Amino acid sequence: MGFEDNIGIKIGGRTINNLQYADDTTILAEEKEDMEKLLKKLKEESEKAGLSLNLKKIKIMTTGTLNEFILDGTEIEITSYHTLLGSIITRDGDNNKEINRRLSIGRMAMTKLEKIMKDRDVKKATKIKIAETIILPTVTYGSERWTVRKKERKKFMLLSYGRGEEFYEFPGQRREQTFQFWKT
Repeated sequence: MGFEDNIGIKIGGRTINNLQYADDTTILAEEKEDMEKLLKKLKEESEKAGLSLNLKKIKIMTTGTLNEFILDGTEIEITSYHTLLGSIITRDGDNNKEINRRLSIGRMAMTKLEKIMKDRDVKKATKIKIAETIILPTVTYGSERWTVRKKERKKFMLLSYGRGEEFYEFPGQRREQTFQFWKT
């Protein structure tokens, strides 16, 4: 898309004003006026391609204060969080909402696999492999950008059915501690 080269945010000396994935587009700007220009350009370019931009689906998240944003007579929703590529991003950069969501998804996965994990006929090695290939990736998706505090670390520990064993491997932790629950 032919966006303005001088509008956007600077990252590593480059100006970036849009991120696109499938049918999602994220617009990046430092000023309200720049955001307005970029959205109008997006709308214009979409119409050239025979597409229409649904202004009711657009959401704006800002790190600053923005009380109102109107584009072509339509008020655009201002939100404090956004889901991008399956991860929740908040305006203040707090990971708690995303960590809680991931832990919840992990608990649901564990509940669905409970019969297998408690079956004495299933080998320990198989249980560990299930945890490593299904549950752990489900819980830790996007964790590279998380800041895990003591409070969140305790939640990871409680994920192992409240028995206090570590579920997630943190830096400095020995691998054999990680899946202790499934070794019993």
